[in-house]
Amino acid sequence: MIYDFLIIGAGSAGCNCAYALNKAGKKVAIVDKEGICAGGSGAAGAFLSPLPGKKNSYNSLVNSALNYSINFYENLLPNSVTKKGVLRVQNDNFDETKLKDNEIEYEYKKFNDIEGYFYKDAAIINPSEICNKLVENCDFFLLDVSELIYKDNIYHIGDLKAKQIILTQGVNTPIISYPYLKISPVFGVKIDVKTSTNVPFNIHKSISVSTNKKDGTVAIGATSINHFLEGIECTTTCDKCMFLINNDEEDVKSLLSQADELINLKDLEVIKVYKGARATVKSYFPVMGKIINYNESIKKYPAIKNGRKIPNDLLEYYPNVYALNALGSRGFVFGPYLAKILKENILDGVDIPKDTSLEKLFYKMARRKS
Repeated sequence: MIYDFLIIGAGSAGCNCAYALNKAGKKVAIVDKEGICAGGSGAAGAFLSPLPGKKNSYNSLVNSALNYSINFYENLLPNSVTKKGVLRVQNDNFDETKLKDNEIEYEYKKFNDIEGYFYKDAAIINPSEICNKLVENCDFFLLDVSELIYKDNIYHIGDLKAKQIILTQGVNTPIISYPYLKISPVFGVKIDVKTSTNVPFNIHKSISVSTNKKDGTVAIGATSINHFLEGIECTTTCDKCMFLINNDEEDVKSLLSQADELINLKDLEVIKVYKGARATVKSYFPVMGKIINYNESIKKYPAIKNGRKIPNDLLEYYPNVYALNALGSRGFVFGPYLAKILKENILDGVDIPKDTSLEKLFYKMARRKS
């Protein structure tokens, strides 16, 4: 069989791409060296929350994606979605002005000994259940892909053959070089706990505490830049990483201490610890599109280095290879929304928004190198 698409990477980005293209009638295979939702996506808190603040291009993207994705997941697998809103408590990044001065509907609310701003359109999902549901009609292969062979307009990966490739590899070193995408891995930790306490909604300050999920457990998660890997090849998942495997006790203690400032969780029992590196870039915008061959494009149009821009379709691209990456800590907010946009770009020629395009990063690198 020759697949229409082979997707490399089975996290939120890859699984959502697989679903979107399969729904469009395409034959899709997805591969991952660790398994479905086994990397950063598997360790994600999977909190679906709005981004307050004065309207700008980034929070507009986040909030548009949020509205789309909550509805998407509720239709896809309602038992994996717990939608009870989020209470955001002021901190250094989100002061009172930022939480109040926005277009998102909110309610000022006091809860126990804390107070904050309540946004009703927020949820938490089960990442593993969601990802497995997304790819149930696609072929999955447990495979570490290190090379793409392109012959007679077909990509060959071992015994697999595909007309088009989508790279959704997160923090892992891409198998095709596109140096203008500078991934900065951001490390995250999440724990699932049992508690007799009823948590009525998600609570977010410097960490996030979830409402009681469908199985009764509560998730506590945090994202921090305490495991910065830029320039180092990431070859495994965080739960097996030599830098992180001995840190469980310290990480759990820190999360529980911060959670205790927000809510007293009674009869607490830690069930599982998750660790993951989320791929992001300096601007925080996710990126997607057809992958530009940097060296060949500069060779063909050297004036690009002096600031000249040319029509995108005149750049040199790797044939039929696309990427969706840098979803950061909002992987499950962005996943369905961006997969839909990329699908429409590939199949229908719809333009990708400038802020999320690989072309934007390409030109930025070319100017910097000049």
